[in-house]
Amino acid sequence: MDLMDMFLALFVLVCDVFYTEGWILQDPNAFTRTIRMPHVRAQKADALLCHAVKLNKRTAYIVKYEPHASRTRAHHLMVYGCKVPGDRRPYWSCGETSDRSERSVCLDGDRQVVFAWALDAPSMNLPDGVGFRVGGDTGIDYIVIQLHYVQRFPGYLTDDSGVTLHMTYTTQQKQAGFYVLADTGYIPPQMQEFHMESACDYDSYSIFPIGYRTHSHNLGLVTSGYRIRDGQWTEIGRMSPQLPQTFYNITTPHLSIRKGDILAARCTMNSMQREEYTMMGATNTDEMCNFYILYYTYRKENLKIQYCFRDAQHFKWADYLETVPDSASSLAGIPHSDEIRDSFRPRLPRMRGRRHHATM
Repeated sequence: MDLMDMFLALFVLVCDVFYTEGWILQDPNAFTRTIRMPHVRAQKADALLCHAVKLNKRTAYIVKYEPHASRTRAHHLMVYGCKVPGDRRPYWSCGETSDRSERSVCLDGDRQVVFAWALDAPSMNLPDGVGFRVGGDTGIDYIVIQLHYVQRFPGYLTDDSGVTLHMTYTTQQKQAGFYVLADTGYIPPQMQEFHMESACDYDSYSIFPIGYRTHSHNLGLVTSGYRIRDGQWTEIGRMSPQLPQTFYNITTPHLSIRKGDILAARCTMNSMQREEYTMMGATNTDEMCNFYILYYTYRKENLKIQYCFRDAQHFKWADYLETVPDSASSLAGIPHSDEIRDSFRPRLPRMRGRRHHATM
């Protein structure tokens, strides 16, 4: 073996090690952007605070999300993209509604979901060749992080929770985007299973789901999402929102969604420990019913987040769809299902006052 052959053999061996160990050669256009709250103080429980940073004008792709937050301090962390943020101050009080008031996330009310975190969810990598496009002509000139704080901060406590975005200027072959199914309305008290259901015709460009995320507060038992094609239901994902609210791998790999399909979701709520109606809303005593679909697409044009909203009191699957999967409200196959089920069991009421009874 001559010197050139030895060199080529060594080169192949090194490349094989890089491949099998999951290493990748350094992308010269890769960089990180860490965005943290500027040591804010939550003045009340359920405070919603926002902080914005301006992006470089050059088009970039987010390929990994690394949250810096704790469930002991924040109910959720949302990362939004805006043309112009709702306020120019270092941080401001921002509501959950997409309006144009001084409490909005984005000044024009048009916010794009970039990432969502809750319940100590871990970091998330997008697949190779997939990136969430920002900057340039996307209409996302600012990143706004929103923290929903658990309690009022005592004394001089401040918070710098946030996220590190792993980014690159290298053009990615596929764009990442979000489709969100959700419900409005309310949940009656003392319900073992209350179904909040949504479904919409899909009439846009073809997408390929790569992850899903469920989001509810305290009453959410399990949330499931489906693609319906020619009457056939295919599960996208099913998870309890009481577990870390990260983006999980979809149930059915290599799934596609195209024009003519139907997307559907159900949140199964348990309100046995509530004595009054629970409204959909932003605070932790309110509820939410959200099913996020993270997808990629080969579409090169700018993407906009797509929504499907239904009113839980007036929309039911059975009124529009002929068949419903038996597993839509099931915890079967979900991690820690026994513990989740136990957490919803009714508790004995506390005794009020002390009463002495004679015993024999």
